[in-house]
Order: sequence, then structure tokens, then C-alpha cells
Amino acid sequence: MPMKASLKSIVEDMLAKIEDKHVIGLITYRHYAEELALYEKFGRCGFAITVVMANGGRIAYHMLVEVEKDFRHKEAGGTVKYMLLKEEGGKRTLNVVKARYRTRKELLRSVERVRRSFYRRVLQGQA
Repeated sequence: MPMKASLKSIVEDMLAKIEDKHVIGLITYRHYAEELALYEKFGRCGFAITVVMANGGRIAYHMLVEVEKDFRHKEAGGTVKYMLLKEEGGKRTLNVVKARYRTRKELLRSVERVRRSFYRRVLQGQA
């Protein structure tokens, strides 16, 4: 059963991993423009990021975010599901967290923070 959290705590967890000084690799599997178009048409979207770190050993964090708009409410809020798969030393640990967002603006602001951090890191050549 997924743990409950806030959207802010999910974003902070992702940013901490992306911005960690031990990052040696970053991969994204979907891009922001595609996700925005999917959300606008279907009320659903998602993206995945992998962060690889070298800190006395190799650690890979695979992060999958799925968003679903709640069509029952006019405020356009919904649910965020954050799946974090950690691979370290041949072991895998999966954590699933669910959060709610109140408005489309809150959701898009949060996604934009993660996107900017990811691409800033890539463009700076720190990964």
C-alpha cells in the first residue's frame, strides 16, 4: 500500500537526488511538452527519471511519476503517484508514495521545478 505524502515532499526528494554532488548520470524518458499535452487531453500524464550516483559504490534511483486529474471536482486537482526504485549492490528497494495536488497550477509549478533542475544539471555538465 502506498504511503501518503505531500506533493512538496515528493518534489524535494526528487530535487535532492538530481542535485546531489555524487551524481554521475541522468536520464529522462519523457519530456515536459509531451506530458503537458497528454495532461490537457486525457487528464493523465507521467514521466520517469533515472539518477546514477557514485558514492563509494554505484547507486541508481529510478523515479516514475504518474498524475491523474480528478474529474469529479471542478478545482482540477488530482493524485500524484511517485514510485522510487533504488538499486544498490545488486539489491532493489521499491517505495511508492501518493500525494494530492489542489490545482493544475500547483502541479505544473512542481513539475517545472524538477524539469529545470534536471536540465540545469545536464547543461552544466555535472552529470
